[in-house]
Amino acid sequence: MDLTTDEWKTRIDPHLDSSLQAVSDAITQTEAVQTWLHRASMEAAEGLGQMSGMQGEMQGYMNMMADLEDSLPNLLAAVEEATDGCGHVDLHWRPLQPNFSRLYVSFDRDFSVKVFCRLSECSRDAAEAALTTVANALPKGDPFPNRPNTVTGLVAHDGRGLGLRVSEHLREEGSGTTRSVTLLPRNESPREQLAWTEAVRGVLRDLCSEAP
Repeated sequence: MDLTTDEWKTRIDPHLDSSLQAVSDAITQTEAVQTWLHRASMEAAEGLGQMSGMQGEMQGYMNMMADLEDSLPNLLAAVEEATDGCGHVDLHWRPLQPNFSRLYVSFDRDFSVKVFCRLSECSRDAAEAALTTVANALPKGDPFPNRPNTVTGLVAHDGRGLGLRVSEHLREEGSGTTRSVTLLPRNESPREQLAWTEAVRGVLRDLCSEAP
């Protein structure tokens, strides 16, 4: 049985700005989704007939996604609202191991998103807060030489989303670390190796009609 949109958002919202893996767990581990996964996986497998291989998996996936829209519409609405229209529910279906299938939030970008946050307003403080939220999800521990720690998030405002990749580098002299930011706008080339203040200006330029 589907939860209400607000009940889904209560499960989803606390994890968006720290771990989308935790969002996936919070969604997938509910009784509603476990029941749906079990039923829909069996029906999808039965409906494939003699179809097998990649073609069969794709057809089964499409059948399950169509069933998801009918069975758990409040979940889909909750994810759309919680991500400011930038994200949607997707399925990682394992037809041979349906118990390991899971639902997750996808942003349809060509990079993997670990955290999501909203730009609360068009101000420098808000842009810095968004950058800090993404940076807080960096892997713990010092980076190795020539192999920075990185984390990629998506920041949204008024229905627009911008990818942010924060990299933490070991200083050349081997003492301490420094950070740089890459902005990943949709359908544009990445803007790489930005200093923090440059990245703040870039966030406001990309997500706000007028940067202060």
